[in-house]
Amino acid sequence: MIQAEHDVDEADIVAADDDGDSTYGSEASSSYSASVTSSIRNNIHENGLRYHAFKQDAYYPFPNDENEQNRDDIKHAMTVMLCGGKLHFAPIGDNPQAILDLGTRGSNSAEARLTTSTGTGTGIWAIEMADKYPSAAVEGLDLSAIQPNYVPPNLKFIIDDIEEEWVYPANSYDYIHCRHVAQTIKNKPQLLQRALQTLKPGGYFEFQEILYYPECDDGTMTNPYPVRDWVDELNNGIAKLGGDNFGASKLAAQMRDVGFVNVEEIVLKLPLGVWPRDKLLKRAGLYWRVAISDGLRNICSRVFTRGLGWSMEAIHVYLVEVRKSLHDASKHVYFPLYVVVGQKPETGLKGR
Repeated sequence: MIQAEHDVDEADIVAADDDGDSTYGSEASSSYSASVTSSIRNNIHENGLRYHAFKQDAYYPFPNDENEQNRDDIKHAMTVMLCGGKLHFAPIGDNPQAILDLGTRGSNSAEARLTTSTGTGTGIWAIEMADKYPSAAVEGLDLSAIQPNYVPPNLKFIIDDIEEEWVYPANSYDYIHCRHVAQTIKNKPQLLQRALQTLKPGGYFEFQEILYYPECDDGTMTNPYPVRDWVDELNNGIAKLGGDNFGASKLAAQMRDVGFVNVEEIVLKLPLGVWPRDKLLKRAGLYWRVAISDGLRNICSRVFTRGLGWSMEAIHVYLVEVRKSLHDASKHVYFPLYVVVGQKPETGLKGR
């Protein structure tokens, strides 16, 4: 866990290189469940950014290039930090047998980040879970094919679209995890029904999702505030493309509606910037500011051009003031981070 008492500096924020742990399986011994053909590893380029080519009609409007992978690493560290060092909140015990990570994000290998044929990332969360729970077979799913040089022997990656028909056996997983991708899932009830069927009785599903709208408790988010205006445009574009940046607040109700029980919702405050006095929150806020600032072009490119009809030239001009506004520490702004955990009933789900 990153120590909160360290001085905070943007130069400290770097993606961790692969440590070459000899206990990990080699690239040759670890595997994808799909055959990693050239078509799966292919990418397409649009407006100077790289996107996955596999299932390119699937709705995921963000790139998979090196910058995006580094941002995902930052978001992983930020989220774990805000969650008090926890990778999960679901009470899965000490020896889970089967774990599925939906929408794996983040790179764990220097080579993976520099190779042009790589995808969105190798799933830092899945790697850390496989290390923490050697008893479990851990699977990480993503649209893009990428794999670090070394992964734990109990981890493999699946290249697929989570909104396509699931092929996983019923009653087969102890725990399913989904983080930072729910806003791009068009049919959450369908996803949750499939997860419910796939979980073992008593198994858990967990979301960790940001609600993409700035909030403020002390009245300092006054006008003008280009960041809030930008978020309004972004959310409008996401909605026109079929996503929902406000979906995090609806997850608990959606889980209950499909049959999950013991649903619990925790809402954490993710600061934007270094305005908090608490050193841990100040560092998390710095990470969040860097993740947004470094990714403004990535975030906006498809959403603004395809969703809102903007030109890239107009986007570049518009983002100048947004970048400046991100560093305005006079506005004590945060984004809600929703952690939602639900359990599959032990009995009573016949046919599931």
